[in-house]
Amino acid sequence: MAIRNKEDAQRVLKHVADEKRFYCHDGKILNNIYDLKTALETVSGHTYRYHVSDEKNDFARWVRDVLGDDKLAKDLAKVLEQKDAAVLVAERISWLQDRA
Repeated sequence: MAIRNKEDAQRVLKHVADEKRFYCHDGKILNNIYDLKTALETVSGHTYRYHVSDEKNDFARWVRDVLGDDKLAKDLAKVLEQKDAAVLVAERISWLQDRA
């Protein structure tokens, strides 16, 4: 979904329902985009590579399917480096907060 208005931005920034949380390989639980940012900055390389490879990107899929941010999902799907993914999410949070 494209972010068209204040309500769309707020929806992406809020906590998801318990059944929609993201469970990292290392046990971390992500409830929102802020948790995703923190996880991308702190998870081990092993955990990141478990979720992101040439064949899949679990974070991008969660962002698209659960948070509903198609642009961020597409951007995340294009990067393999953890630090690049963290920067993308941080920049997107700032952009969303300006519109919320």
